[in-house]
Amino acid sequence: MSVEKIIENNKEKLMADVLKLVAFESVKGEAKEGMPQGEKVHAALEEALAMGKAYGFHTFSVDGHAGVIEYGEGEEYVAVLGHLDVVPVGDGWTKNPLGEVHGDRLYGRGTMDDKGPMVAALHGLVAIKEAGIPLKHRIRLILGTSEETGGPDIEEYLKKEKQPVAGFTPDADFPAINAEMGILVLRLKKKLENHNLLSLQGGQAVNMVPDGAFVKYLEDGEEKTLSFKGVSAHGSTPHKGKNAISMLLKEMVDMEAFEGLKDTLSVLHYNLGMDLDGHHMGVDFQDEASGKLVLNLGEIQFTEDTLETYINIRYPVTLQMEQVTEPMKKIFEERGFDFEITAHDGPLYYPKDAAFIKKLMDVYAKETGDHSEPLAIGGGTYAKMMKNIVAFGPLLPGREDTLHQLDEYILIEDLMTCARIYANAMVELAK
Repeated sequence: MSVEKIIENNKEKLMADVLKLVAFESVKGEAKEGMPQGEKVHAALEEALAMGKAYGFHTFSVDGHAGVIEYGEGEEYVAVLGHLDVVPVGDGWTKNPLGEVHGDRLYGRGTMDDKGPMVAALHGLVAIKEAGIPLKHRIRLILGTSEETGGPDIEEYLKKEKQPVAGFTPDADFPAINAEMGILVLRLKKKLENHNLLSLQGGQAVNMVPDGAFVKYLEDGEEKTLSFKGVSAHGSTPHKGKNAISMLLKEMVDMEAFEGLKDTLSVLHYNLGMDLDGHHMGVDFQDEASGKLVLNLGEIQFTEDTLETYINIRYPVTLQMEQVTEPMKKIFEERGFDFEITAHDGPLYYPKDAAFIKKLMDVYAKETGDHSEPLAIGGGTYAKMMKNIVAFGPLLPGREDTLHQLDEYILIEDLMTCARIYANAMVELAK
């Protein structure tokens, strides 16, 4: 029997298994012995491993940081790398965040990110096993526990286990993503003198377009407030939002009340507030592989006479970090700012004609009829944590993206499509 037929026959089991895992609110908690991400995440890991064992696979935990469900024999292995931790549910759901079927959809936190896709991969593996397809390499499903919180799960895994020869992470979009831009977080810090500020704040996370910003200040002895509302968006796509900090800076620069801060405000407004690609600082780089640099002015705050500004940058995959940071450092240090790189995640890039990329693309095209080129994204995935891994689904072109949002869901039809694609992709990589 074909893997496609086996997957179809197991449709109800697949849906039930997704709901079983989604029922665990696997948000990071207090670390305990053997549970580095807390009890809730560990419970989901234990359930997933029990699920794999029930289907006849070899399973084990890597000190609670990650779990492995494995099939086959051979010295080398291919990997499907996903995660079981989720972001908090939040308020305002109209469906059960711990899982429910409604019409043609499976609702719940993790149905798209990343429990649903990993269960689809598990059922793909079940189909491979039942079909008795001969393989050269072992296949491993690697279940991480701290992708959402930037934890050490995969680093800890690699301390004990070797790298895969190829694989994918089902935690982004289809088709295969062969380029992930480098990600920088920069902090600009300046001590202010002769100012009239009481407080100034904007943004909640550097990788989000700030949807609110305000300043409280004194004018002629009177306390006043100026505030702006923006529209939030992901830091990798700032053009989709409206930056409240940029609005605030633009207004403050031209106000007589802030004349003493005009030089400081102007350099921030001109170089950051008016700019989504770094062109005012001469860092508007682009390449064919991944496109243009992206800049997001993410946070600003004023405390104890010190102004701090945080910037999130996605830079093209063929660049070195210093090509971006050195021109910026020169500009801001000349104007009295301390310039600091607080985080850096280097780029990922595989040529479109890399053997394992071509295999993934061929499987995807055969299943969907879509012959699109591989993608480049500004976001970062687990693919950067391991060699020879790229992001591959689960979001199909044209579908609504409910990642991290209220009423997160996956279409049942798409869940089945993912299972078929992942099964055939694992076969192609492992045979």
